[in-house]
Amino acid sequence: MLILKYERLDFFNHRIYTEDKKENYTRDNLKKVFAYFSKTHDASIQIDNVVVYWDCLSEYENRIVTVRNYDGMNYNESKKSFDKVKKECYAMA
Repeated sequence: MLILKYERLDFFNHRIYTEDKKENYTRDNLKKVFAYFSKTHDASIQIDNVVVYWDCLSEYENRIVTVRNYDGMNYNESKKSFDKVKKECYAMA
């Protein structure tokens, strides 16, 4: 499952947490999600058991993401280049 998590402004300028989900995603869906993700620093992507997010503003500016892999009991975190993660995720689809 592909999930894009972000906050948006409603009509009255209140921030609302939003999740957009796609059960059977394609490579084109991934391209759209990564295009949006690259333009904002307060979003995250979940692809099955992998979560990708910008840990801080300086990492957003330097294009380094945090990748969290969850195995059902524990998770491992690592820092990777945005382009490398994007290529790895495209290979998964």
